[in-house]
Amino acid sequence: MRVIRNINNNVAVCLDDNNHEVIAFGKGIGFHKAPYEIELAQIDRTYYNLDSHYIALLNEIPEDIMEVTTEIVAKGSAYLGIEFNATFWFSLCDHINFAIQNAKKGLMISNPMANEIRHLYEKEMLLGKWVVQHIDKKLSIRLPCSEAENLALHFINAMHMTKQSQEKDDKEHFVEDITDMIESEMNIIINRNDFNYARFVTHLKFLLKRSHTLNETFSDNVKMYEQVYDNYPEIQGAIEKIKKYIKMELDIDPSKEELLYLMIHINRLCARDGL
Repeated sequence: MRVIRNINNNVAVCLDDNNHEVIAFGKGIGFHKAPYEIELAQIDRTYYNLDSHYIALLNEIPEDIMEVTTEIVAKGSAYLGIEFNATFWFSLCDHINFAIQNAKKGLMISNPMANEIRHLYEKEMLLGKWVVQHIDKKLSIRLPCSEAENLALHFINAMHMTKQSQEKDDKEHFVEDITDMIESEMNIIINRNDFNYARFVTHLKFLLKRSHTLNETFSDNVKMYEQVYDNYPEIQGAIEKIKKYIKMELDIDPSKEELLYLMIHINRLCARDGL
């Protein structure tokens, strides 16, 4: 296989024997100056037909986080007995990098779904706790204990997507309607292939599944909701419209904690859009 461009020391853009472009991972395969040939035995895994945003992500995330994510995915796959889809590694890597950035800033956000995750997904919770410990051990970065729930949810969503990747969401309009509201209120065009949007859609779908519990109160996040709401007035119009829409569609009033998570997602969508 021929390396045509290095991404980092362990990731490179290659051409296979049929001249098809492929992203290859392997210890030290990107160390030398391209172009050059490498043996297939040097490659741990490959990805074909990756969208550009996945490749861009590889340029943003430190190599040590990529390496520890690979270990975590292998552990999770063996522990849960499931083969995750090809892009799960990228989304988990992005999530871990974001969690580490927040931890370094001292930003701690309680997950409003924590109680449900702990009680309904005991196995995934144990995995989430292991991931927090593993990151501390390998990277010397101590994530907050609450991050275990976030990581567990990430595995839960990935399992659901893997097992039901061909199943059409019967409430697809719910996601699209809210997306349209954000685009209209924020005057942006959202890239449906972006990681931030994928996270946002996942959150909305999980919101639909737990709609009967959205009125629960998690007081730790109320103050943060008020701060974010006041600090980002440009998001207020969108969040108020979404709040009314959820009330109309699901016949419930979303809690401030749930709205906080939606505001964080909207802010990330706008940040990637250059706003």
